[in-house]
Amino acid sequence: MKLTERFIDEIEFQGQKFKLNLAFDNVLRVAELLSDETFDEIEKLEILFEMLVKNAYELELSIFEISQFIGFLFDEILFPKKPENGGKSYFDFEQDAAFIYASFLQDYKIDLFEMQGKLHWQKFLALLDSLSDDTKFKEVVAIRAQKIPAPTKYNQEERNRIIELKRVYRLKNEKPSLEEADATLTAISNALKKSYKKGR
Repeated sequence: MKLTERFIDEIEFQGQKFKLNLAFDNVLRVAELLSDETFDEIEKLEILFEMLVKNAYELELSIFEISQFIGFLFDEILFPKKPENGGKSYFDFEQDAAFIYASFLQDYKIDLFEMQGKLHWQKFLALLDSLSDDTKFKEVVAIRAQKIPAPTKYNQEERNRIIELKRVYRLKNEKPSLEEADATLTAISNALKKSYKKGR
């Protein structure tokens, strides 16, 4: 982001000008479409193009050229890859929608429903990244990113608390890490040992 430049709403690609609709809610609908199994890949490309490009009907592009443009738009403007955490993301726009909404309201007094069609995607991302640590969204992200400490005779209760929080807030379709699985098995094993000792 540069404060001396305007946000991107129009770009030139392969000699043609594309007028873009980059309202945050429109971009989030794009992300939802990608996981929609109702459409095949070609249909998704065509729909994405019409959603993101205001002057889509004025442009003459083959499906291959549309694919190239959408790839460029995703990689360079909408979802640029970040090197941190090896590219791993600890949040999901759809699953965490309520947390994001509440956190924007808490920190900025911004009602995202009222900002649909108004708030630019890049502004939205800047505000999302800068949410304070005491917001629910940042709290949940921190839980997901937190490492489970190695077991000692003093930290079993804390480890159990972290394991449970990571279970509650785990992203859908994300399998437990080997570390979490091992920690869970250790907790179960310790509980069984205690139970066995009491029964003797």
